[in-house]
Amino acid sequence: MKCLMKAWGETEHQLYGWLIKQTQSQQETEDIMQEVFLKAMKNSERFCTLEDGKSWLFRVTKNLIIDRLRKKMECEDIEEFVAPSEIPPVMTQLQTCLPRLLPKLTDSERDIIEQCDLFGATQLDYATRNGLTLSATKARLRRARNELKHKLIVECKVEQDDSGVCCFKRIEG
Repeated sequence: MKCLMKAWGETEHQLYGWLIKQTQSQQETEDIMQEVFLKAMKNSERFCTLEDGKSWLFRVTKNLIIDRLRKKMECEDIEEFVAPSEIPPVMTQLQTCLPRLLPKLTDSERDIIEQCDLFGATQLDYATRNGLTLSATKARLRRARNELKHKLIVECKVEQDDSGVCCFKRIEG
């Protein structure tokens, strides 16, 4: 049990952040996290013999997501299903710009965006860890997102329409 709890503690935030990106749903992410933890608890006696507990947790999580997608596919028409790997080309291109812009933010802006938007920490968790009120955290995150949006528009020539990001012109540098 001790080995499991150690691996879970070291992996939980990364796992949550990865899951939230995959599912785009806090509720589904929390459901999957619970399933993974229960599955790990069932295997807790063998957990200390694993070479890499973190990898095991991610593999189990990935398998649960695949199982959920298969169940959804059974209920939907296959032609209407869009696999998570089918990211619109503009978003793939945009991913090349974001890593160049994050270092251009202030340390506090970058930290709150990385923790809350990329690693999946809740705003309440971030506030607690950093000795802030929830409203101060929300305001800081809003300002940081606005600054990142400004940099995306200016430096990466991102354009938006009513449906979101529509156009992207990669600027080298």
